[in-house]
Amino acid sequence: MHAAPTPNALSIQDEVRQAFGWSVEDDAESALQLHLLLQHHQHWSLLHRENALQRVQKQLLDAQRVIIIGAGVEENELTRFNQLGDVFVAADGAVGALPEYSQLACIVSDLDGGDYLDAAAKQGQTIVVHAHGDNMQQWEKTLTSWEQFTPFPQIILSHQVNQAIPGMYNFGGFTDGDRALCFTLSMGVDPENVELIGFSLDRVGQWSGITVAETKLKKLKWMDRIVSELGFGHFIKK
Repeated sequence: MHAAPTPNALSIQDEVRQAFGWSVEDDAESALQLHLLLQHHQHWSLLHRENALQRVQKQLLDAQRVIIIGAGVEENELTRFNQLGDVFVAADGAVGALPEYSQLACIVSDLDGGDYLDAAAKQGQTIVVHAHGDNMQQWEKTLTSWEQFTPFPQIILSHQVNQAIPGMYNFGGFTDGDRALCFTLSMGVDPENVELIGFSLDRVGQWSGITVAETKLKKLKWMDRIVSELGFGHFIKK
């Protein structure tokens, strides 16, 4: 199961583009260029990425509880998630809230998570790298840097257009946080086994990457809608 959890998790992407004045052509161009760049890559070819996806999916399905960490999480909030069978999915820079990565399945990111994201990449963690029209330079710069890491990070690719791109998936959603939820559900995880922490509607979280606060707060309203439509709105601090 790799499809978006609901059709609306995809259709909302068109509404978001219209609301912010973004171009679907730019989103498609970014995704296609990323696909071409990694098509025959030594570490991140389609076969390597599919193997990474299968490993993450197995880890999530085997977990007793999957905790999705948003950018508003406080470090002390994570201490209660230390049971055998707890597994984390981090939204971008929120991975910085984890003291170590033994319970981390993957990070979902459009690559603006800065040093926190790089630190996890240096440890060979798995990152669901998202392509959109405004991050072409960012993913090119970041992946060029990550190629030098030993061990190198594992990569899964996602996009936000309505077309088939080999080795890339549209899991649904918009922000890293709600896309992390869409990704988790797309892997077939039982919603009853999923919890969200660090999701807030009224403030920019401390683990957010470089962003304009006013724009970020507008994006959080879309996050709220997507998460709520998937049945997880009660986890959002309002």
